[in-house]
Amino acid sequence: MKLAFLTPLSVEAVQNAKKLGYDAIEVNARWFDQPALLEIERELSRYKDVLKEHKIAVTSVAVYGPTIESPLEEAVEHYARAFRVARALGCGVVSGLTGRDNERTVEENIPLFQKYFGEIARIAEDQGVRIALEPWPGRVVGHGPYRWTNLATTPELWDRLFEAVPSPALGLEYDPSHLVWQGIDHLQAIRDYGERIYHLHAKDIVIDERRLRRVGVHGQGWWRFVLPGLGQINWPELFKALREAGYKGDMAVEHEDREFRDERWNEGLLLALKALRPLVEEFNRNR
Repeated sequence: MKLAFLTPLSVEAVQNAKKLGYDAIEVNARWFDQPALLEIERELSRYKDVLKEHKIAVTSVAVYGPTIESPLEEAVEHYARAFRVARALGCGVVSGLTGRDNERTVEENIPLFQKYFGEIARIAEDQGVRIALEPWPGRVVGHGPYRWTNLATTPELWDRLFEAVPSPALGLEYDPSHLVWQGIDHLQAIRDYGERIYHLHAKDIVIDERRLRRVGVHGQGWWRFVLPGLGQINWPELFKALREAGYKGDMAVEHEDREFRDERWNEGLLLALKALRPLVEEFNRNR
């Protein structure tokens, strides 16, 4: 297992990963309405040289966007481009979101998922790349109507999606923080779906139980993301579950801790590294 963090690809990001002591980065290549992936393609040779020079790997190329809400041809081409870039960077995983049409029920969204990801998964199989679906539900807590931005949010829905597109190229980017605040057993999810977990986000969470009892699950401010080791997730237990499930992929810190923004960004990444490095090393020794 290599230990990475999620970041846009740049020479500075690669240098920073080396300086901090990370093994790799997860490249945030964004969606097709932003030029990040095209810029990476144009500068691919330079980025490959910089990664090689600093001995930094790429664990995943992430194209987080509203896939099934986008024009089919553009969404499929964006994933195909991401697959090519991933392979060029020595990486076998592309992470993404399903998207979700909130004017339709889940049952009505499944055929859309099948239409889009059936084609995307076929290309992934041809390219020898795997797709890791992020479980982020979207911005669903707060006043006003819910706006879900993803289908791959719960074990129940994972089953529906894997049934709709029964491709071995289709799997999960496991993130325990998104499962915990939904009340899902995040360790059981590893046991049940270990073979379909192709990439892993390390992100912790703090739940304010007192506020939750006052505002309820539809209220605001009762949970927040924090860096690994600063929340309530038991990381040694999580690594044990990964080892028992035979996990063979990598882990990337998704730094969304608002207490460590701007000039404290690297401080946060170092805290995550301190919490996770011993567990990664033990995992690699014993798997």
